[in-house]
Parts: sequence; structure tokens; C-alpha cells
Amino acid sequence: MDFVTSLPVGSSGKDTVLVVVDRLTKMAHFIPCRTTITAEETARLFISTVVHLQGIPAAIISDRDPKFTSNFWQVTWARYGTCLQFSSAYHPQTDGQTERINQTMEQLIRTNCPDRNKWEDVLPILEFFYNNAPSATTNHSPFYPNYGMDPT
Repeated sequence: MDFVTSLPVGSSGKDTVLVVVDRLTKMAHFIPCRTTITAEETARLFISTVVHLQGIPAAIISDRDPKFTSNFWQVTWARYGTCLQFSSAYHPQTDGQTERINQTMEQLIRTNCPDRNKWEDVLPILEFFYNNAPSATTNHSPFYPNYGMDPT
């Protein structure tokens, strides 16, 4: 789990994407938000966009962003029995899968959104494109292990 920041302000005033990756299926969620999002807002957003689809995670791997190290975040996920794991400060490869997907998402925005301020409008279809592409690790799209079929 990570934030991609420094995006142009989008159509609804958002300038950041929360990237969440299911480590088993490689399913990614690209969730637009604002840089100023709090830990509580992040938890609500995560629950409303990811947990309701994929269930409560056994573990969450993230960097040491203050939102993820906050007492609120830790208490919230402890209640659900979710183990929080943090990447090392100068070793982001600990969550290399998310870092690679961040780069892929940014590349998808650059190549599929000529008007950079409209990135938020195309983000759902870019997430679909990513999740419909076969993973080199599993030889299936992330949709397949989640739903037992490819979406096309």
C-alpha cells in the first residue's frame, strides 16, 4: 500500500492515488484521494473500496508514511487482526511489488491521458487494463484468481 503523489489536481480536486495490491492475486486498486488525507480517511477509503470486495487482509505492507504509523491506523487494523508490516526507511524494495505497480500506473497515465489534469477520469479504466493483463508471475490476469474467469 502506497501513495503516488505530485499528480496534477484532477477533476474533483484530487492530486494523489492510493495504490493497494493484493499480494496473492496481484489485483491492484487505484484509489484517487487528496494529499491531505488523514489516517482515518485512508482507513475508511480502504474499507469502502477494497475490503468490501476482497475481505479483511491478513497483513498490510506499507511504507512508514505517518498515516500508516499513526496510532489510529494501528489500533484500527489490530481490531481486525491485520498484521501491519513496514518497509525499511531506505529500502522501499521491501514492498517492491507496489513500487513496480506505482511506476506502471504512472506510465499508463502518461500514455493514455494526454490532458494530465484528466487523469482522475481515466483512472478506473486504467485499473481495469492493469487487472486484465496477464501477470508474469501467475500467467493469469489478476481477475482470474479473484473471479475464476477473465473479464473479456
